[in-house]
Amino acid sequence: LLDRLAGSDVDVYVTSDLRHHRAAEFVEAGGPALIDVAHWAAEWTWLPVVSGKLQAALGDTVETRVSAIRTDPWTARI
Repeated sequence: LLDRLAGSDVDVYVTSDLRHHRAAEFVEAGGPALIDVAHWAAEWTWLPVVSGKLQAALGDTVETRVSAIRTDPWTARI
């Protein structure tokens, strides 16, 4: 999606999983500032919401569990 941002009026783009060289080249070419949130951190925050929505929609026909194990490679402690 970085190509879509080029030339736009966006000041900052928040995303996950940027590739280092592509992101560096984009910023060097004058693109907006990039904030790269850790993939795990970006997904983990909404998993309880999805679990609740599934339970509400499907009742006891499905069991959902959100793992509490931190799998962020930067802070993982197993």
